[in-house]
Amino acid sequence: MQLGVQFDDFGYHSDFIPAVEEVPDEPLWTLDLIPGSFPTLALVLVPAFDQRLPNLRGYAFPKRFRIRSVDSEDDPGKILVDWTSRDFPDPGNRPVYFSFPQDEAPEDRLRLEVFAGHEQNGEEFFALGRIHPIRQGEQQKAGVEDVSSSFDSPPFWSSEALVSSRQSLGMPLSAEKSESKDLVLKLPAETLEGTLVFRIELDEPQILGWVNLYPGKNPEGVNLPGYGFPKHLRLYRVEQDDKPNERARRFPLGEPVNWEQPSDQMIRIPGGGSPIKALEISCNDFPSYQGQAVFSLGEIEIVRSGQNYSRGRKITTRNFSLPDETDLDLLVDGKVGGHSILPLPEWFQQLAKGKAHEARLVSLNAELAVATARWKTLQERALLTFGFFLLLAAAAVVVIIRRSRTQARLSLRKQIHSDLHDDVGSSLGSISLIAEQLQQAKLDEEVREDLGDLALIAREAWASLRDIVWVIDEDSIRLPALIDQLSERAKRVLAGTTVSVETPEACPNSKVSLPFKRHFIMFFKEVLHNCARHSHATEVHLKFRIIDEALQVSVRDNGCGFNPEMASGGLGLENIRNRAQEMAGQLTLNSSLGEGTQVVLEVPLKALLNQSDHSYKTSN
Repeated sequence: MQLGVQFDDFGYHSDFIPAVEEVPDEPLWTLDLIPGSFPTLALVLVPAFDQRLPNLRGYAFPKRFRIRSVDSEDDPGKILVDWTSRDFPDPGNRPVYFSFPQDEAPEDRLRLEVFAGHEQNGEEFFALGRIHPIRQGEQQKAGVEDVSSSFDSPPFWSSEALVSSRQSLGMPLSAEKSESKDLVLKLPAETLEGTLVFRIELDEPQILGWVNLYPGKNPEGVNLPGYGFPKHLRLYRVEQDDKPNERARRFPLGEPVNWEQPSDQMIRIPGGGSPIKALEISCNDFPSYQGQAVFSLGEIEIVRSGQNYSRGRKITTRNFSLPDETDLDLLVDGKVGGHSILPLPEWFQQLAKGKAHEARLVSLNAELAVATARWKTLQERALLTFGFFLLLAAAAVVVIIRRSRTQARLSLRKQIHSDLHDDVGSSLGSISLIAEQLQQAKLDEEVREDLGDLALIAREAWASLRDIVWVIDEDSIRLPALIDQLSERAKRVLAGTTVSVETPEACPNSKVSLPFKRHFIMFFKEVLHNCARHSHATEVHLKFRIIDEALQVSVRDNGCGFNPEMASGGLGLENIRNRAQEMAGQLTLNSSLGEGTQVVLEVPLKALLNQSDHSYKTSN
């Protein structure tokens, strides 16, 4: 169950007395309730909750007590509840529901006699949050006639708090939830000094028992106690319809409701058995959230003897101009925050019965924990011996194999590194140099373009070869090293072009998987190839950034640009998009004729360890 928020009216607290060792024959404290007009069918005792304490549990509920009737002459009558021979089970944060048979329902006043309370630091005391008598099928007000002693500490503890108009258990709502919302109005500044009046018309005159007001729920899901509930309310009952030449009889209902401290508890206002044809609620002084004045209310109930007279009735407003889409019926739909409102006696009974289920659940969880621990112990013992010997054998084999493979891999790595760098690398460098020199000669333009392509291919091949050698020479690949390698590649491939590189100041030393590194380099290679071959750019700006746990790479040139919608397959745009998708990245490509091109790739840092290794054909 979800307790509501309280800032005052914790309940009744007895005085402190020296702790008593034995249960006495006479009660240590007594509390008398004023009799009602009808027999009491049940009595609900609600534990007190001291919300200043870190553990919000029932506080100082009496251990031994009895409930009996007392006649008008103060003579003790029948004992209705007797817990004097053994301690009453701790109810925790749930109410205790005592029901009386119909033929034995007391009409006299009831007396709570406490023989043993809560002990602490050598002192004894007890506390109660609320007392709710159930009469005529509904919760009625319990008047406190007399208490033998009281520890008063306003605004938290007093005997009057036992009959506070605010519940202390939250709101009587069902567990099932629908899509229904509460009424929420965002009020313009010019109306803040005004008064918003709601009027509910009943089908026919009734006798008023109670008016129940339910605070609304914040539609954004954030728990804000008393969200939008006006700080000042005044209720009026109207005894007859407004007719020509006849003045409606309109009377204040109780005292004004001043709610300075917001709360998510329902408020119950007694009607005193007065006639009513319509109810008016006058609201002002609205709370403000994030600079916006808000009115919100979950439900308005007009009830008597378990009957709800306001459900689905006509509701209107005055003094405020509300938007056309305002649905005032939300105030009489029987729901708060999407949860149906339960009758109070039924709600109390459900909460009280939940204590047994809670105890059973705790017991089952304890039994499950013991059984799980035993089973785990048996498994561990059964596997321990076998696993130990198997581990020794496997460890010996693994050590031998790893040593052999490590030696072979180191030897092969050094040989490949030397051969590639010295032989193939020098040959590719020579090809690139010769092609660039021949471009300077007086040759046919088509031949010059072919030589330019040859030089580009040689530079790209030499850059790819250095990448391969770098990977072979590294035990693992880290993000900073990968960024440096790509920066060097750009400068090699884009020879003759001014290349500026911007790297992050604090780059995370994240490990990069080989499949991710492969897609990333091929993506980068495709972008550089297009820039070198098609853009005719003189400047290229390369930027690496870390933004919101993501790596962002931007390649921007000042070249001729192109229309992305008219781009041919030779630009490899499909491959670029496929590789970006394979890396779980977001690709942005901006280009227009004569304005240059910018390619931006943003990849989550967590994707650096992806193992996907699909292949895509490059355009070069």
